Amino acid sequence: MSTTNPPVIKNFKLTGIILIVLGVISLITPAVAGTAVVLVIGSLLLFGGFLYLFQSSQVGDSSGKMMHIILGILMILGGFGIISHPLFGLSFLTLMMAMFFLFEGTWKIVMSFSMRPAAGWGQVLFSGIISLLLGGLIWGEWPLSGLWAVGTLLGVDFLLTGFFLMNVGSLPGMSGQDQAESQAGESETPQE
Repeated sequence: MSTTNPPVIKNFKLTGIILIVLGVISLITPAVAGTAVVLVIGSLLLFGGFLYLFQSSQVGDSSGKMMHIILGILMILGGFGIISHPLFGLSFLTLMMAMFFLFEGTWKIVMSFSMRPAAGWGQVLFSGIISLLLGGLIWGEWPLSGLWAVGTLLGVDFLLTGFFLMNVGSLPGMSGQDQAESQAGESETPQE
């Protein structure tokens, strides 16, 4: 009889611990964590802009070539702008995040009432109310919320993901040691 073992995941616990440490650091210094996020976004915009410019040399028609050049230049300017003024980028990202939470909360609340009386409609309503409150809190404190909102949410996400990975890494059969032991035990049992 052959059993299918789950895939070997070797470093779930280690990755979980690293994410928990990064989450705590992000919660202690949310402005630094938020600025790091903005710098990564700015760097990605720069990279994408240069890719657009490079790709423009490979486009055949002049209108497509011009569009690639314009988009590439805009992305490069946006990336330089964010990198050279990360607090402005952080403030803008926070404003977008507040708008997202406000729209998401409103949508979840409306959707929850359309789900009623199905099971789980209350959880959707509760999630919508929390999203609406979070969006209102961030919006009401803007632009000062830029100093804490992005880094705090990043820290919470890192913490939750870290705890999840540590729990998954603790499950039986999820470490390479457990799987190697179970395979060794199977090879020692006599075949009928």
